Amino acid sequence: MGTGLSTLNPSGSSRGKERKSRKSIFGNNPGRLSPGEPATLAKASGKGPFEGARQTWEELCSPPFNHTTSLSAIIRTPKCYHISSLNENAAKRLCRRYSQKLIEHTTCQLLRTYPAATRIDSSNPHPLIFWLHGIQLVAVNYQTDDLPLHLNAAMFEANGGCGCVLKPPVLWDKNCPMYQQFSPLDRDLYNIEPAIYSLTIVSGQNVCPSNSTGSPCIEVDVLGMSLDSCHFRTKPIHRNTLNPMWNEQFLYRVHFEDLVFLRFAVVENNSSAVTAQRIIPLKALKRGYRHLQLRNLHNEALEISSLFINSRRMEENPSGNVVPTSLLFSIEEKRTSKLYKVTIHGIPGPEPFTVFTISEGTTAAQLLHQILATTKSTESRAPDYFLMEEKCFISKEKTECRKPPFQRVIGPEEGLVQLLNSWFPEEGYVGRIIFKTQEENLNGRNTFQEEKEDANVSSEDDSFFVQVHDVSPEQPRTVIKAPRFSTAQDVIQQTLCKAKYSYSILSNPNPNDYVLLEEVTKELANKKSTSKPSQRILSDQECVFQAQSKWKGAGKFILKLKEQVQAARDDKRKGISFASELKKLTKSSKQYRGFASSPLQSSPDNTKDEKSAGSLTFSDNME
Repeated sequence: MGTGLSTLNPSGSSRGKERKSRKSIFGNNPGRLSPGEPATLAKASGKGPFEGARQTWEELCSPPFNHTTSLSAIIRTPKCYHISSLNENAAKRLCRRYSQKLIEHTTCQLLRTYPAATRIDSSNPHPLIFWLHGIQLVAVNYQTDDLPLHLNAAMFEANGGCGCVLKPPVLWDKNCPMYQQFSPLDRDLYNIEPAIYSLTIVSGQNVCPSNSTGSPCIEVDVLGMSLDSCHFRTKPIHRNTLNPMWNEQFLYRVHFEDLVFLRFAVVENNSSAVTAQRIIPLKALKRGYRHLQLRNLHNEALEISSLFINSRRMEENPSGNVVPTSLLFSIEEKRTSKLYKVTIHGIPGPEPFTVFTISEGTTAAQLLHQILATTKSTESRAPDYFLMEEKCFISKEKTECRKPPFQRVIGPEEGLVQLLNSWFPEEGYVGRIIFKTQEENLNGRNTFQEEKEDANVSSEDDSFFVQVHDVSPEQPRTVIKAPRFSTAQDVIQQTLCKAKYSYSILSNPNPNDYVLLEEVTKELANKKSTSKPSQRILSDQECVFQAQSKWKGAGKFILKLKEQVQAARDDKRKGISFASELKKLTKSSKQYRGFASSPLQSSPDNTKDEKSAGSLTFSDNME
């Protein structure tokens, strides 16, 4: 049992004029006892000695109120095991007005908040704002399955539901750089570089168990401090809840990563009803491809319902005086204690690769010593070996990729975790780390030097510039440099890679969905006359350089979706069939007029036929 912020009158009878003159930490409020306010008791007649002693203890323990008094002195909780209880309205006022003081108070005192009495429907307040201010106990109504209750379950799910989760270091550890400088309600954090996360909703499996013909879409909510909160929504997949395919990527920034949650909700597009959901902490979301099991609205697991997602944390690129958020909101011990897995290729042994455990501060030289320690060769020395980064470019075509891999030697003091986070598989390559000897490096340098000399001789002859039009509404045209043997699919892939930040390109990133349209305008002898440009579609394996060298006039390449080309073809076929039918009718009507003797001798029916035939002939000429 502990003292609350609203200290009751010990005698229970001292009400009146003294109460009206008291001050509140929320401002002057006469006639109301303010939370944590020291009570000044007037000695009444007929009181016993114990009450007088109790009054003296109250006077000694109650510091006088002034503007410089700390929040801990106002609340008057002298023991660390005392718990102060507040309803949600009073707790929210403390969060708004005394944000940093409340965080300082909760470093050594327990604080509890509970739903207000006005929630007659047993709804729950959002607990995240209280957790961000260090409040340890947030009571919720378990009889209502709503978002705050699901969020509370996700908070304690990561540690097996033991009921205790350690607060982030910025809320209690003096060694944290942002200690006593962090306010969760700030709308902007200057000189702090946020972490960038990539989340791809690939597909789903039986996302609407009770409706097999619905049109589901996925809503993703990033729940955290106001600066980090955001919302995403995928496009709906019509009449497919068994295995819908979205393949949509979202990017979001996070400053305070320790208290951020991700909420996935499956929404029926027609009725806007939530059919399944799941909330997980951001720290529990592992990197790479994962199956996320969904739950119903009562937070019960759905065994056959899941989402297939891909997530990764991108490397921060601070510039100037900007500091990464991972350095400001954590301590050095926590950063070094976090472990990562790295795969090293080329180590002598039966396996083609070996997995090692590293920390965030592990450098290439430290990992190299760790590798040499695991190898049983006594003659191994660190200067004889090195680590190399290799990026192998991949193509979605079945044919082998013609681009050589990119290789570079990793510096001894270069961080490996930062190197792994700098890889972007979305750009069309796969990175790996290779263990090599200095002999292999010398041989590789000689080979590379020979190739470079050969390339310098014929570098200008082996490449050409090509301009592609109508890439996207944000990028009407782009110029790329490609080898002379590049096919149409190679040029399309390079164009899409260069326009990867375009919104319309992100929705259709597959090069197989596009074609390259060639439009050539022939030059005529008479400069005043203009010829109609001819268009044709290049085949996927056609050489673009050869097609461009055959131009005898102005020409250009246009990027088109296969769906648009097919629709244009269908419309053209319909127009040709209509014109041919019209021509047949016109021809038959002309033959009919040739066999008539004369318009004066024709019957009234023949006159009608002649009029209709004449109208058809006129429309044919117009066509």
